[in-house]
Amino acid sequence: MCYILHVLKGPINTVNDAFNPLTFHFGRYKEDKNFSLEDVDLNTEQSISRQTKVVNALGMHARPAAKIAEMAGAAKGNIWLSTDGATVDASSIIDILTLCAVTGTKITIHTDDPEDSAVAEEIKTFFDQGFGENIHE
Repeated sequence: MCYILHVLKGPINTVNDAFNPLTFHFGRYKEDKNFSLEDVDLNTEQSISRQTKVVNALGMHARPAAKIAEMAGAAKGNIWLSTDGATVDASSIIDILTLCAVTGTKITIHTDDPEDSAVAEEIKTFFDQGFGENIHE
């Protein structure tokens, strides 16, 4: 089981704000815009997807999540990671960790800007190489 404390990046004015999913600000959308991931369309004509999986023995943890967030932060548009049950902003370490991606988890990398194809490929290669860790222990 995986438990992650989600950090709010906006003000909480009432108790209800703390439990309202629209209070969360994700990645590049944090410029004064509350939104839900349901607002994100990953199937546009310009979107690009790459398939990979977690191959290292430890699964996703803080160090590779930080590296992925750094790579995604260099993109002009947005980069998203998704599993069967969730889609998260790849420029957020906390969001990446909420995937709870253990060894063997299939990941799809989405970009919404064709110019970010190289960034998506760099992230895919990082996954494929086991985050630079020993992948078979």
